[in-house]
Order: sequence, then structure tokens, then C-alpha cells
Amino acid sequence: MEMMWGVSLPALAVLLIGMAILELVWRRIRRAKKSGAPFSGMAFDEFTAFLHGSKRVELDQRVTQSLMREEEQDGAPPHLVDLDRGVVFLNRPDGDSKK
Repeated sequence: MEMMWGVSLPALAVLLIGMAILELVWRRIRRAKKSGAPFSGMAFDEFTAFLHGSKRVELDQRVTQSLMREEEQDGAPPHLVDLDRGVVFLNRPDGDSKK
């Protein structure tokens, strides 16, 4: 049983490398734009997560981060708006404010 386990992990690694090469060749032949994560990259992540527990935590953190909503106003500098005059003051990176 140990022999089968010892042979199956290297075989799986070689299979993943072969799959990555085939995927790269397929994308070059089709000249497809990179739309999303490659399948082989996800497979390598799962293989690494199987061998190292800290990788599983990292993958779970990525999923959690992707599900969180991003607020556009977070960290944005305040803009001065004068509705009576119809004027907006914007802050420039050099520190000078203009209308």
C-alpha cells in the first residue's frame, strides 16, 4: 500500500505538469485572451493545499476576500461641493485645489 501511495503522488505531479503544458499549447493555438484563471493553476493550488495545510487557509482567505463588497468611498479624500453656487472643489495630487 505504501508503494502505491509513493508512486501515485509523483504520478499526479507529472500529470499536473503535463496538463499545464497542454493548456498552454491549447491557448497559444487558439490565441485566446486570458479570461479567468487557468485550470492547471487551480489544480496546482489544490495539490499544494493537499500537501500543506497553510495553503488551504490561503485559498479560503482568497475566496472570502473575493466575496466581500468593496465600497468606493473607502479611503477617498473628501470633495467640497457647494450646491448653492454649483461649484465642486477637487483636490489635486500636488496639493493645489481648483474649481
